[in-house]
Amino acid sequence: MGLSEEDIISDYQNSRRQLEETEDQIRFLQRKGEQETESAIQEMNSRLRHQALDGQAVSFIQQEMYRAHEAFDEIANQEKRKCLQKLEENELNYRQKLREIR
Repeated sequence: MGLSEEDIISDYQNSRRQLEETEDQIRFLQRKGEQETESAIQEMNSRLRHQALDGQAVSFIQQEMYRAHEAFDEIANQEKRKCLQKLEENELNYRQKLREIR
């Protein structure tokens, strides 16, 4: 015996809700990460101004911090894209299952 229309709808809604919660968590973590890295960069820049480092060393450290920030942002964006893909797959699967029982 196959799934009923109500089962299909319920499964779809549950999956969608979970994926949307995951997407919200990713967005929250990305915002939090951006705030934290920006704060760390500002703190680092403030401290470096008071250090006896040459400009090349300061520039290197700043570039590395910005690279780390960009890498974090790219990872978060990849996770968001994965989540959006899963939402789309969930939608397609839902529609296919409905077509099969109708």
